Amino acid sequence: MSRSARRRPRRTTALAAVLTIVAVAGAAACSSASSSTQSAGSAGSAGSASSGTASSGTSGKPLKQLRIALDWTPNVDFLGIYAAISNGYFTKEGIDPVIIPYSGTPGETLLSTGKADLALTYPPNIPAYRAGGLKYRAVAGLAAQNTIDIAVLKSSSYTSPAQLSGQLYGGFGVPSDPAILKAVMAKAGASNPVYKEVVLSTSAYQALASKRVAYSVMFGGVDDVTAELQGAQLRLFPIKDYLGAAASFPDDSLVATDAEIAGNAAALRAGLAALSAGYTWSAKHPAQAEQILIKANASALAHSQNIIVATGNATAPTFLNSAGQWGTLSDASFAGVTQLLNSAGLFKGKTPPAASDDYTNTLLPQG
Repeated sequence: MSRSARRRPRRTTALAAVLTIVAVAGAAACSSASSSTQSAGSAGSAGSASSGTASSGTSGKPLKQLRIALDWTPNVDFLGIYAAISNGYFTKEGIDPVIIPYSGTPGETLLSTGKADLALTYPPNIPAYRAGGLKYRAVAGLAAQNTIDIAVLKSSSYTSPAQLSGQLYGGFGVPSDPAILKAVMAKAGASNPVYKEVVLSTSAYQALASKRVAYSVMFGGVDDVTAELQGAQLRLFPIKDYLGAAASFPDDSLVATDAEIAGNAAALRAGLAALSAGYTWSAKHPAQAEQILIKANASALAHSQNIIVATGNATAPTFLNSAGQWGTLSDASFAGVTQLLNSAGLFKGKTPPAASDDYTNTLLPQG
């Protein structure tokens, strides 16, 4: 199976990188206003590609480029992005989306250096980076719920997360993992949970199937479905069953810097309107959205249709909330996890940001 068919692991954004990112952010700030109108050719230095949409929108005015940095190789997280391109939603809003493929560089770095206008990131990164000095926030949640599961082999003896204390975890170097997983173990009944991690270079289910690790973390409806298609039978422990409000954050979010929000609000609002239309359409037409994704990324996904169809069908229903809206966030999306991370010492003496500083809904169509 192609690695690109799997949903991305949560980005490995070690907090040590925060100081480096913040240091270059000041130098990039003076050019942030002009960077948002960079041509597709010059943006190509970041590995980007123009969508190839029309040169003018429905109003006849030239399209404004909006650079969107992906956080992993093509997968069903991006159904709404490619649907918005294919269905002309960006053009309708006067936007030419420049898609920046994942190249190993965190979205935070691309934003702070002026190489992207929007980027995808793992929501617990946001309070950590803000506390470290990077002024950015979520402008939309990719999904309306948290689907993160702790996974073990179904054939294993582990029937509770409490039993995973001291066992080897297969992770991806995510700074928030120790705090979150130890909290789950404690809620499940473990006293003084012990965390041991090995950073994987393979998928989580492959590490489990080979018995290299005792447990890992997966995205429900995607990684678990892929594992099942590959013959790996798993037992899942949804973290929201143990953490309650602290697991109210979505699996992934779109972020922009505060400076970009202040200086380029019209383009961001138009781009998010197109994305909202794309994800809403994908939630209602998953089969068509899956084929659009495959066609747009043929070299990566042409031989993974069964995985894209199965994971797309499972993921599409999570895009919209109970009111049928895409992208909306709340204080609850960040307050609980921020408190959990603070209690675990992740902020290293820095003051955690208020939950209301971690996001804004004002750029969304319903905001």
